[in-house]
Amino acid sequence: MVMGTPQTLPVEKYLFLLACLLCGLPIWLPQFPPMVDLPQHAAQVALLLNLGKPGFPFSDLFQFNLFTPYLLGYGLIAAFTPMLGIVAACKLVIWLALAAFAISTRFLLRETGADPYWAWLAFPVLYGFTYQWGLLIFLIAAPIGLVFLALVWRMKAQPDLRSSLAITLMLFALFFSHALILGFFSLIALAYWLFSVRRLRDFIKCAWPMAAIAPLIVIWFVQASKHPLSNFPIGWDLSWFTTGDYYYSNFATWADQDNPDWGRINGFIPRLLGVRPQIFFTLLGIFIFVLPFISGGRISKSRVRLIPVLAITLVLLLLPTLLFGNMYTFQRFTWLVMPLYLVMIDTPVNAGWAQRYLRMLAPAIAFGWIGYMAIHAVQFNKDMEGFDNVVAKMEPGKRALSLVFKRDDSHSIAPEFLHFPAWYAALKSGVSDPSFAVTFVQPVSYKPEYVPKAKFEGFEWNPEWFNWQKFDGQKYDYFVARAPVDMGAYLFKTSPCAVALAAQSGQWWLYQKDPKCQSGPAL
Repeated sequence: MVMGTPQTLPVEKYLFLLACLLCGLPIWLPQFPPMVDLPQHAAQVALLLNLGKPGFPFSDLFQFNLFTPYLLGYGLIAAFTPMLGIVAACKLVIWLALAAFAISTRFLLRETGADPYWAWLAFPVLYGFTYQWGLLIFLIAAPIGLVFLALVWRMKAQPDLRSSLAITLMLFALFFSHALILGFFSLIALAYWLFSVRRLRDFIKCAWPMAAIAPLIVIWFVQASKHPLSNFPIGWDLSWFTTGDYYYSNFATWADQDNPDWGRINGFIPRLLGVRPQIFFTLLGIFIFVLPFISGGRISKSRVRLIPVLAITLVLLLLPTLLFGNMYTFQRFTWLVMPLYLVMIDTPVNAGWAQRYLRMLAPAIAFGWIGYMAIHAVQFNKDMEGFDNVVAKMEPGKRALSLVFKRDDSHSIAPEFLHFPAWYAALKSGVSDPSFAVTFVQPVSYKPEYVPKAKFEGFEWNPEWFNWQKFDGQKYDYFVARAPVDMGAYLFKTSPCAVALAAQSGQWWLYQKDPKCQSGPAL
């Protein structure tokens, strides 16, 4: 390591910690974080906390399902909620997950022999596809996976009982964090041990912790496959430069776009950075990848350090879009590209002054990108304007149906308002459909006999399908819509109950059914 390079200066470590603190700005500045699925996750936490309480009016509709890989993430939010409230608890856990991602990247690079300084490049990718879609459990699990991989490298150097126990504990933590993260990092670990040891005995000594977690995985998979709400479709989309995805093939709804293509290759940088396709962002993304090399870095001569980047490349090129009921499967793995890519880069040995100064661009890009996303977060507050006024008019402990006609905000690469009305369920101990509780991986799920007809089979994307009789309108007290105009006359034209406009603010519309009118069973 050359004296005088930025990573040798003590101030660099303090700046890195400062960036970890500031990376929470895009989360804390808006009233609600701009993340698509987050309202549904918050509603799940609320159900988890309310289901056992006396007087919760919807207890008969749901059942606990605590043997699930999603438990750790929800448990963290649930632990903070009584002290902070559901929104602040979500923000805190997301902030910790983003900071942990950067810190665990630095730890992984150090343990694998790569250049830990380049962990700065983790910050520009924090707010990409996985963040904006609100894939909360994946966000929480990813830093655990990076730490696990670092310990795998460490175990190769010290294959003792202590290292084996640490690996075993991390595997159990990964199981209760996210099944996809567990599977992905386990395969990398097995490949690393296979190619880095010479004798079968040494491989078994390293890999035996995998056997400890295997029975748990088999039991969960068997139970999940028998669950009435389970669904294991596989949807392949191997288009490199185009996409058949419902949302991304209809980007013409954005005023500043003309139906851009979001294939596996040409959509990579927009997903990585969380931006709409523009030449500036394409060049910035390319520059981030080449910066370590023009600053003196070189690809490692160690073949095993190429395994992580090869693994993530195969995932992005070949993994299905829809896998085990998870939509956007390969896309979410884009979040892991940067740390696994950096593993293969060595620290420069004879860097010149120009290369040393080029390295300083990494912190500048990191802080600049945090600021850029913070500005967008403030803009999101304006886009969601009026929602809190509508929720304030809703009584606690009621049931609502979400009818979001206008899903997009002004800048995101995801439909940020798709599930937004679910915040009512989280904030006021109610229930909002469509709900993640229809999926088998959630800690709380609908009992099979009470699964609502407005479930995740396209209804959330097509609220115009609503018909009072077809979707059991009598079950709902409220209907929360986001639309540029009043849709009440269209939505409730076949309703035998009186449905009145109870509140309107911005593009949010709240309709309330006459509480005296049931016209059918409430459940």
